[in-house]
Amino acid sequence: MKEPDWARCTEEELWKYVATHLAKNGIDTILVGGAVVAVYTKGVYRSGDLDFVLLTYLNKNLPEVMAQIGFKVSKSRHYSHPKCKHLIIDFASGPPGIGDD
Repeated sequence: MKEPDWARCTEEELWKYVATHLAKNGIDTILVGGAVVAVYTKGVYRSGDLDFVLLTYLNKNLPEVMAQIGFKVSKSRHYSHPKCKHLIIDFASGPPGIGDD
């Protein structure tokens, strides 16, 4: 997948790039939270972060896999890219749900 324009990428572009890279490394995820709204409103709503929930057991070190595409851990579960100042990646606790489900 083509690398995004880091300075201007949307939540959707970053989501597709990161999720594709993770999947190629055996890490399945689902996007949750405000970034989902940003994707479905075509940018009318802006989130500022992308919340991923891990769906598979990690068989590789997540920081290492994220580092392959330039992301560094900025907090225990938050990842930032030095060229992407407007969006961060957060790996939220799972399982995903809707409301109380």
